[in-house]
Amino acid sequence: MSEGREKIAAVVVTFNRKLLLKECLDSLFAQSRPLDAVYVIDNRSTDGTYEHLVDRGLIRPEADSRGTIRTVRSVPIPGRHDVQIDVHYVRLPMNSGGAGGFHEGVTQAMAGGFDWLWLMDDDVLVAPDALAVLLEKKNALEAAGDKPFLLNSLVLARGQDDENRLAFPLQELDGRGDPKVGVYHWRLTEIQHLVKDGLYRWVCPFNGTFVPARVVREIGPPNPDFFIWGDEKDFLWRAARRCDLYTAVESRVYHPPARDAGFDWRQYYNIRNMLVLNRNFRYARLRNAKLIFRSLARGLRHGPWGLKLVLRAVRDGLAGRLGRRDDLGP
Repeated sequence: MSEGREKIAAVVVTFNRKLLLKECLDSLFAQSRPLDAVYVIDNRSTDGTYEHLVDRGLIRPEADSRGTIRTVRSVPIPGRHDVQIDVHYVRLPMNSGGAGGFHEGVTQAMAGGFDWLWLMDDDVLVAPDALAVLLEKKNALEAAGDKPFLLNSLVLARGQDDENRLAFPLQELDGRGDPKVGVYHWRLTEIQHLVKDGLYRWVCPFNGTFVPARVVREIGPPNPDFFIWGDEKDFLWRAARRCDLYTAVESRVYHPPARDAGFDWRQYYNIRNMLVLNRNFRYARLRNAKLIFRSLARGLRHGPWGLKLVLRAVRDGLAGRLGRRDDLGP
């Protein structure tokens, strides 16, 4: 590492998707500006993720691989044997959800003294110049002023013929700097007129999110109590109070397109967490009233269990009770 070069670590959270994780790691290893480290946070996968990483030589085998694992190994970047990368692997004692995984990964990377953290799920593919573009925009913003900022790669839909299709919609800001209610853009062409100097003023968090350590020190790591769904929005809103948020549209990552998750136990977390998060917005009571009405109507279509799930989510959400629940099954 050259003198004065900023240290950058990617944080990848995974659970039972070892083949997607392999593709994600391969794309990170292929960056034109090499990363200094990758943190793989494994939410207690049961599909052979640990064994796969051992077989690839990315981590060392443990004498006792049954419990929690924390290990680091410096390995040559595949295809670039003159460049080393530190691979940190943490297998958690239980599935803590994306929220717990990102909390652990960000906490560990901050303890490692890294200057910037690049956060993503295991189903993200990263273009080879994605990090280099982020650094180019980072340098330009730093030269223009001292206000802290957070960057994000543009999250395009993976496996689609339409190269302008976004994996998740980007919201548009109003004159106060808040996202406009009900305004979502699903294609790059819809936001191009709002892009200035290659930057768009809003982000899709935890899919190529490039966070400076100085911001994490101010706002803290992701909140593990969200378990799934909502931890990224909570982190985003905490960051928005401290810094500007930009998507660097020429820094590209690819994620499977958003789809309807259906109605199962996970909807408890979706409803509960959104009720908590809506407190950050204007018209919070109106937003929550709409959310409760829609959720009750949807829950009723799934019989007594669906209604009970929604009512519990509403009760806990309005009371601000977070955390993992282990008794949500039908």
